[in-house]
Amino acid sequence: MRKILFLSFILGALMLSAAEKNLFIVTTDKIVGSSAKLAEFIDAKEARGFTVTLATESDYGAKDKQGFDRAGAIRAWLTENTAPGDYLLLIGDANAQYGDVPMFIVWPRHTYSADQCFGFAVDCRAFESDAPYADLSGDWDLNQNGQWGEHGLDDGVGGFDLDYELIVGRLSVHFDDTGELDRILGHALDYMRAPQGSIAWRKKILLPASFYYFKGQQMLSYTVLNDMDGADTAEWFIYNILSQHGGFDVTRMYEKEGTTVSKYATDVPLTRDNLQSEWPKGYGMVFWFGHGLDKEVARTFWNDDNEDGEVQNEELRQPLFIHSDDAPAIGAQSPAFVVAVSCEVGSAQTPWNLTHALLTEGSAIGMIGSTNVTPGDMTDYSDFESELDTSTYGATNLGVNFFDELMNGEVAAKVFADVRRTVGTSPSIETYAGKMMLNYYGDPTLSLNSSAADAPDEEITPDEDTATDTETPDIDTADNSSDGGCALTLL
Repeated sequence: MRKILFLSFILGALMLSAAEKNLFIVTTDKIVGSSAKLAEFIDAKEARGFTVTLATESDYGAKDKQGFDRAGAIRAWLTENTAPGDYLLLIGDANAQYGDVPMFIVWPRHTYSADQCFGFAVDCRAFESDAPYADLSGDWDLNQNGQWGEHGLDDGVGGFDLDYELIVGRLSVHFDDTGELDRILGHALDYMRAPQGSIAWRKKILLPASFYYFKGQQMLSYTVLNDMDGADTAEWFIYNILSQHGGFDVTRMYEKEGTTVSKYATDVPLTRDNLQSEWPKGYGMVFWFGHGLDKEVARTFWNDDNEDGEVQNEELRQPLFIHSDDAPAIGAQSPAFVVAVSCEVGSAQTPWNLTHALLTEGSAIGMIGSTNVTPGDMTDYSDFESELDTSTYGATNLGVNFFDELMNGEVAAKVFADVRRTVGTSPSIETYAGKMMLNYYGDPTLSLNSSAADAPDEEITPDEDTATDTETPDIDTADNSSDGGCALTLL
């Protein structure tokens, strides 16, 4: 283990100076021994002023443990060895049952029925989360019943509070495949070593947005009262947030097929082929909206009205607009920070889930993805004068705040941690659920401005076997109450 060096910091501000940046990397002996890129990654971080501590099971004492027991051992070690404001990168299998660097299973929805979740016939009471690695000060099983993070039982004095001590990112390793890990690390190295004059494309944002539901659509326990178009959120974001940031360009991708199309103008109609073609043109940010599963996100359109003027479920179509298998076609020309307003795309149970695929292929450099059925927030995004709701918490208002601060030059994973701290002031079940299931994947220390200028004296030895494409892409300049991205209406 590298020598731990704790330096002073200002607790009230939780801000670290350039000389006080601590990065903890928690992984396994096997990954350290087989990765061809991890040592280079650590050297690159040290060249940028980080004090790096590498910890494996030899340090956190869980050689014969897996799943929950191993997660608990890692968290206990972090509690003893880290300080508030430190960065943490988890590298390993996230599966909560048998993973070697597992997520925790949390139960904010423990009072829900086992076969009903928002009218869907599924069990969404418990799911995976990295939040207990960030919030180290509270007891996540305050009532000692073995179910962590229960709303109304494990919060309060002495329990979890969803504030953070550590700024957390995760890189998943499935089936001990460090080849995939090395590709992700290689993309991160390329990103932070890019010449400062070659990163103008990072000031572009792509907004793929599908309908979620149509007025009159019948769910199991209710009828949808109004059309719910993800483009409402995208346009609210453009009007209220993007307009405040000079020098950023946007490309809209909205639904233009079916009986009812998006009321907003689009630069490129939303289709799977179009997204594969558009993304590689150069985008530093992607903020998408659509129903998701672990490997895919779908468009939803009203295919053909039977002339009664009311939508029936059999009239809806849900072709995909992105799948894990599309990641190689999107490629690594312009790795983006991604927020997915879609359920389950960060599933720890599924190898080659969409989040992992985009990171592996270099399409994403950092991504916020969900491990379960994702809540929305209470903002009326169809009204551009509506204020952003901060009492509840979902992928939508998280994404709005995230990109706002990202465009200010802030470090992505720290923005994610700060938003989870300040947004969602109502201690409700769904607020807790959103804060726990939305996790940050990727190197937690990167920002839109990361470049070779951060380490001007760094010596780089090219590696032909693992090098990734750093060529600057061509840029096309465009003219120019939410849903949580529920996964479970795919038809």
